[in-house]
Amino acid sequence: MKKMTYAAALLAITLGTFQMSCESKTENKAEDVAEAKQEVVNAQVEGETKEEVMDKQADLDSARKDFKKTWDADRDDMRKELNAEIEDIDEKTAKYERDLKAATGAAKTKLTAGLSTLKKERATMTGLLKEIDQVTATTWTKTKQAIETVKDGVDDRVDALDAN
Repeated sequence: MKKMTYAAALLAITLGTFQMSCESKTENKAEDVAEAKQEVVNAQVEGETKEEVMDKQADLDSARKDFKKTWDADRDDMRKELNAEIEDIDEKTAKYERDLKAATGAAKTKLTAGLSTLKKERATMTGLLKEIDQVTATTWTKTKQAIETVKDGVDDRVDALDAN
């Protein structure tokens, strides 16, 4: 019985740690803001002194500042990743265009198809960059996941061109 209790406790700790590690820094900072905001509300409702409420408000302001800093860094990192991918696509496009000039027959057809894919994928990546500029703090986590999924698909398709 003790072994089962220990095993269950270990499993709960492991799952809790895994779930905590899945959250991004931005999500953690957003939770800090929500908690700080709730503390301000609670302090006001419970009739705490003006100084106590102001201290809680200062904590909230600090949490908001930390959140913004983390969120900005997270978006900047994503921008850098997308720009690096666009540069990679541009380099491959230039190579395909150079090779296309000397190609004939099946090789030319393959390069033309590859160029079409590269241009389409570049447009996709450019659209993702624009999406980052439009995202709000509320939708960032969901948008980031969607961007990463699309980016991974683009990476796979661009890399597949080299394999063919």
